[in-house]
Amino acid sequence: RMAAGDLPLADRTPVPRVSKFRFASASSTNEVFGDALKEALRAAQDALPGDARPTFMTVLMASAYCHAPVLDQVEGVPESMVDSRGQEVRAGGVAESIDIIARLFAQRGWTDVPVVGSTVGGYLTEGGEEEGARGLTVTLGYVPGVKVVPFKVPEDVSDSWSQKDWASKASLGDFGSDPHVPGKKESAILLFADPTDPLRTKTVLSGLSFAYPDAKIVGGVAGAVSADHEANVFMFPSLEKAKDKASCLSSSVVGLSLEGDIAVDAVVAQGARPIGPRFQVTQVAGDGREIVKMKELASGADSEGAPMMLFDMCGFMGLIDTADVQEALGFVAMGVSLNPLEEEDCDMEYIVRPISDLEKDGPVLLAEPVRQGQIVRFHVRDGGNATKELESLYLRWQLERSTKGFEGMVPAGAMMFADEYRGKRLFGEEEKEVTMFKKAFPGVSLGGGYFTGAIGELPNFRDRNKKPADPKGAKAGNMTLPGIKLDTFDRHIDKHSVATAYCVVYGPEEDTEQDGEIPV
Repeated sequence: RMAAGDLPLADRTPVPRVSKFRFASASSTNEVFGDALKEALRAAQDALPGDARPTFMTVLMASAYCHAPVLDQVEGVPESMVDSRGQEVRAGGVAESIDIIARLFAQRGWTDVPVVGSTVGGYLTEGGEEEGARGLTVTLGYVPGVKVVPFKVPEDVSDSWSQKDWASKASLGDFGSDPHVPGKKESAILLFADPTDPLRTKTVLSGLSFAYPDAKIVGGVAGAVSADHEANVFMFPSLEKAKDKASCLSSSVVGLSLEGDIAVDAVVAQGARPIGPRFQVTQVAGDGREIVKMKELASGADSEGAPMMLFDMCGFMGLIDTADVQEALGFVAMGVSLNPLEEEDCDMEYIVRPISDLEKDGPVLLAEPVRQGQIVRFHVRDGGNATKELESLYLRWQLERSTKGFEGMVPAGAMMFADEYRGKRLFGEEEKEVTMFKKAFPGVSLGGGYFTGAIGELPNFRDRNKKPADPKGAKAGNMTLPGIKLDTFDRHIDKHSVATAYCVVYGPEEDTEQDGEIPV
């Protein structure tokens, strides 16, 4: 009870902390692309502050929208159907989709809002996910004051390009010229790669890492609902450029760079588990992509031979469990050690390289090169291990969000680039990753899709590339050890079998505090 002259106590109701920026994502499963795009655009636009104009848009659309009909039905996805109004719906090409996007942007007066897009095998948002069906998700980025540069990489790209080369040949302009302040002023590159030339994608990753070492790089390799569908990526910086639809398409890589008052947490979950003993690579061919011979390290026996011969031998000797041998029949990959000096297997960390081809009792062909002397180990898909990986990421996300919160940075939104072999096929249940993300970031918008492969950075990998205390370094054979120097291709995964790349973008906190309110 207040006495005369006392002032009323202020209302101490907590209020949510809101970022000045937005990554607003929304989806639709409407069978007609134009209607689906209108529905998703309307919902995403409603999530922007007031009547704010977006800075850019990404669109991830199921390939079924673009694929020319070849059958009445492909793997459960109708190529020709009747919509809710009784009208026949037929798939159009990517060029037709670009035309529809441009018309909707013209209606809104968004003449200079860049668009970057890709076909996918399914979409996901914080509201749920859809695999192997018609559907799309759009993300409207609202980042006033942040430098945003859309770009398309030419086919003759080189991994030795300087920033000047990227500026002139890929239209990246003065990206990378601002001072880098960790947690406050950072840069990021969203990439969408055509799947037909993984070596070119590797070149792009290496080149961007070399020219822009501070930038966080994340994205996906274009996917498709069915193997009969063509995967595509596209980009147009303005409505004027969208008129030439052929120039918007790319058989290389398209992207969007951001630089300014943002903080970016970009990381990859690999979803694979090591099996059997460790091996040392003793002979490679084909620019390092073919492992011809390797040596088993665990048993003490001087066992050297072709990788698959050693795999069979380890299975026969019980060094690889029978259940793991059976699992490897469905999927097997090769993990390359990031910390080969560790003596205990449990302390080893690996970057997992897909095996693109193999011969019984013979060599294996990898999607990415390795070097003679590197330590490797076979890996299999594992839903239980992938779940533990997500739980570890959840703890990381909580810590990262808390740390950035003290610095006045609040989540603006996130994007997720999941490999097509994750989802229900890996976890045995739907929306596993979406659920974990929502638990870590309640109320934060999420957009993404299912791709042929993920592009991103392994957890804490950036710390491994820091300058060593010992300038002389340490070497074993012809392999430079982690913590000393790593080739740029080891930093990223550009075409993976069971990975998801996550990108959480933080922006300065919006001033929402009112009298007596406590931001939380």
